[in-house]
Amino acid sequence: MTSGSRPPTVTLGQSLAAKREERGLSIEQVATATRVRAEYLRALESDEIVRLVAPVYAKGYLRTYASYLGLDADELAAQLPGRPRPGLELRLGGSAPRPRVVVTTPMIAASAVVLLAGAFGGYAWRQVVAEQRSTAVLPSPSAVAGTTVTPSASPAIQARPIVVGVHVTETVWINAVVDGTPQYGDSGRTLPAGSIVYFTGLDVRITTSKASATLISIDGRNLGAMGVGVATREFSSQTSP
Repeated sequence: MTSGSRPPTVTLGQSLAAKREERGLSIEQVATATRVRAEYLRALESDEIVRLVAPVYAKGYLRTYASYLGLDADELAAQLPGRPRPGLELRLGGSAPRPRVVVTTPMIAASAVVLLAGAFGGYAWRQVVAEQRSTAVLPSPSAVAGTTVTPSASPAIQARPIVVGVHVTETVWINAVVDGTPQYGDSGRTLPAGSIVYFTGLDVRITTSKASATLISIDGRNLGAMGVGVATREFSSQTSP
């Protein structure tokens, strides 16, 4: 390095990528644990914030990702650029030239509307599917002409997957088994304080090293701490409140 030259600046995305690689995690593993789509995680790591549609989404994804890696979420969020002015080119942190992208206020507003509509549509579709699964359909006696239908026992209602949320208030080791499949291998995973992870399945078994610092929710309903000491609890659609 020549006299008077500045040391190379580490970008926000490089900080995230370096920490993830240091912990030996893949993008897909982080996406599963944080519930943030892999393409959004890659956009953060490559400093392509414009791919996240609007700054408010970028900040939320960044805080979740940074907290999961054990980084200072507030410090990294402060490095995000503000809302772009109309006609302002958004380019972040790359030394190689990139195609010029001009983002205007109408484009941002239209994209946000489309994203919200898609999210609502997905929620509505999941509700319809869940309703169909929970309802047993019996054949009508008039469906078969000239045939006497003998009443029979109603078929059993199919089990509905549940979403188990795990929020740790201290650094905690956990292991999770969903429908018989270990989610973190045989060695489990140590989560930093403030981490929130979700598991979806018919049967979810959680083991924690600090039950008092491990808070559980099922389908958005808070159940509180798992207890005290080392504890294992199993949750399913039949036993959930």
